[in-house]
Amino acid sequence: MNKRNVHIISAILLIVLLVQAKPYCQKVSAGVNRNQIFIGEQFFLKLSVEQTYLGIEWFQFPDTLNHLEVVSRSKIDTVASGGYSNLYQTIVLTSFDSGRWQFPALAIASINQITMPITIDVMPVDVSKKTDYNEIKDIEEVLLKTNRVLIFTLFAITLFSLFMVIILIKKKKTGLVSTPILKGDETPLLWAMDELRKLSKPTEGGAIETKKYYSSLNTISRTFFHMQLHQNSLQQTTDEWMYSLQPLNMEGNTKILFFQFLRLADSVRFAKFLPPASENEAAMETVKDMLQKGSLLRPNIFLKYQPKPA
Repeated sequence: MNKRNVHIISAILLIVLLVQAKPYCQKVSAGVNRNQIFIGEQFFLKLSVEQTYLGIEWFQFPDTLNHLEVVSRSKIDTVASGGYSNLYQTIVLTSFDSGRWQFPALAIASINQITMPITIDVMPVDVSKKTDYNEIKDIEEVLLKTNRVLIFTLFAITLFSLFMVIILIKKKKTGLVSTPILKGDETPLLWAMDELRKLSKPTEGGAIETKKYYSSLNTISRTFFHMQLHQNSLQQTTDEWMYSLQPLNMEGNTKILFFQFLRLADSVRFAKFLPPASENEAAMETVKDMLQKGSLLRPNIFLKYQPKPA
């Protein structure tokens, strides 16, 4: 094969490769949906880069440019196309200065191509044909009129609200548990045990009796610790009271079982939960065990009622 044939074959192969090769040409563009706006109106600027790759540096468009202000910017959308990516972004712009304003050509550092400059005409608002446009008038003094009906209504509502507040306060005071007066050598433990003996076990399925039973166990326990350790247990919530009982030094799992009883008591009183009869007996024993071990402790007012063993 002579040199001439070799050159011909090489030229044919080169042409075939060029025809089959996929063209790769990055294209940047910028366009607006309108070139004329009134003052304060918004228009859209759409930026795009086609047949590119991810990770390129995007257009640098400032928030304010030649009397034009950016209102918002969308995220850069990516659309896959034949092994490459097309990137798009929409920027909402406006202007509050009338005139013809232009933002220059935009470019991306990694692409040797720029967009065309875009001119926007911002026109003043024409109010000459608006029927609801009126001239500015001087300030006129308005004479205030007394609305007796409104004043009387507000006064009556105020009195009624004050009356309801007084009733609620009295009702709340009457609902508080009073501390019993111990007789002779009676101790808080003796008083509590006597009160527990007076409780009758609820019948199976008796919702009202079960609720009253657990409420009484809770009240007796709170009153005992109020008298024994000077705790503010009669006014505390369950969580607050459990937190104040946490520092008590007790052996075994007495406190854990008592805390479980308090959660169960709340469920019975507020969630209408009816435990089985075995749970009722266990609750009584848990309370007795907690009160007996609590009777061995003494109050210490200098440690915010966190008593130590006697």
